[in-house]
Amino acid sequence: MNLADLTARLRLFAADQLSLTALRESFIPALEADPLDVTRSDAAPWERAPEDERLYWRLLHLFDTAPDGEEPAMRRLATRLVLAVEHAGSATTLQLLPLVLDQDRFCAIVRKHASGIISRTSFLSVIAESGYPEHARLWLRHAGPDALEALCASLESADYAGIATMLEKAP
Repeated sequence: MNLADLTARLRLFAADQLSLTALRESFIPALEADPLDVTRSDAAPWERAPEDERLYWRLLHLFDTAPDGEEPAMRRLATRLVLAVEHAGSATTLQLLPLVLDQDRFCAIVRKHASGIISRTSFLSVIAESGYPEHARLWLRHAGPDALEALCASLESADYAGIATMLEKAP
C-alpha cells in the first residue's frame, strides 16, 4: 500500500462505504510488512517520495489509533485529508496537517477572539502552543481579524492549496 492506495481507502471511508474497522483491517498487511527496524526497511519509497511516505505513515497511524466512538469525526477528517492531498499535494498536506487536524477548534477560537471573548494575549498563547508549523504561527501572530476569518473560510471550504499560498505572504 502507498499514499495513493491509502487516499483511495480514505475516500471510501469518508463516503461511508467502508467502516473504521474495515479501514483498519486494510492496514494490517502494511503494518505486518513493516519491520519496525529502520535498518531492515526498504529505503526506496523514502528516497523516491519522502513527503508521500511521511504523510502515508502519519495518516495510517492517525486512523489506526483513532478511538472507536469517533467514527463520524474521523469521516469528516478523512474527507478533508483526501481533498488536501488531491488539491494541495502530499508535501503541503504534511505541512498543514496540524492545522487541518485542529481546524474546527481553531476556527471556534478565532471567532471567540473576534467577538472579544478571547483576548489577544490568550489567542497568541493558543497559537504558541498549537504545534502548527512555524511559518503558520508567524502568520497567525500577525494576522488581523479579517485575515483570520479568511483563513477559517478557506479551511471550511477545504481550499488547502489556497491556504498554503495565503500562509506564504504577509497577512
